[in-house]
Amino acid sequence: MFRIFDIYKLMRIIKYIIILLVLFSFNFSCKKTENVTVNDNNAPDYSGIPSIHIENYINRLFIDLLGRESTNLERETLTERLKAANLDFNTRDSIVYELQFDTTYRDGDSSYRHAYCQRVYDLMKFRFLEGASDPEIGQKLGNLNFAIKIARLNGDTIRVHQYEYEKSKYENVLKSKYFYRLDSISYNDMCGYMMNNGIYDLINMGSFNFVNAAFDDVLGRNPTQDEFTAAYEVIDKNEPTVVFNKVASNKNEFINILVYCDAFYEAQVRWWYYQYVRREIPPSSLYTWMNQYRNVQRLEYVQRQILITDEYAQF
Repeated sequence: MFRIFDIYKLMRIIKYIIILLVLFSFNFSCKKTENVTVNDNNAPDYSGIPSIHIENYINRLFIDLLGRESTNLERETLTERLKAANLDFNTRDSIVYELQFDTTYRDGDSSYRHAYCQRVYDLMKFRFLEGASDPEIGQKLGNLNFAIKIARLNGDTIRVHQYEYEKSKYENVLKSKYFYRLDSISYNDMCGYMMNNGIYDLINMGSFNFVNAAFDDVLGRNPTQDEFTAAYEVIDKNEPTVVFNKVASNKNEFINILVYCDAFYEAQVRWWYYQYVRREIPPSSLYTWMNQYRNVQRLEYVQRQILITDEYAQF
């Protein structure tokens, strides 16, 4: 038989077990269920977007990429194409790609590719050469051809070579849109041609102004003191100097380094984003697109990343 003391101990143990069970069940029943909400994780709903907004998006693409408005047929066809795909990003990307690369003959444009390259060319002339027209550049070539003829008659071979060299710079500007269309040169090269000619020199007269203008036009900023000193030595004195970790000894080499440095890709992404969206690019997008642009070496890629966004489309 159990002793009274043992029975008492057993009752206390049972009592503690009951208390623990009650407390556990109370805590379990009273514990709140937390709902975790993840923002910006919902699929976009484009069903309520009016057709007029989609048409405006298509028309804006044509203006920004080809320099003209879309025809009624183009606008209606591409609007229906987007609506059928629920405005998905792949369809937007395919439309922008078509406007950039399609070589099918089209009245007025020759092709979308032709019109696109002309648009880039015109924007770069406006950016670097204050919108100098092709006839103006042609006039410069005519004057140089006449000077070459006179120099040859006088037997001045040194001046002949000088004038031929200046002539080639203007020819590079005029031909850059054709070379770019055929993928013979890159967008980087086109920017370089726009900086390396007599019109750009006249606009930014003197080595001091040239260096500052080159950094501003290509990199979107002023040079640091060290950068300016190095670039000035190259431009003004043709002295071999390290610029962006590469040696340049003349204007050609300096420009080539400038349009292929890492800072160039960042500046161009910033510039095109602002042209299309009219505000500064978010840092996350800048970092991603800049690296991708440097890898693919295609301006068209960067443009597509911008032009397919909801912000640009205003959806």
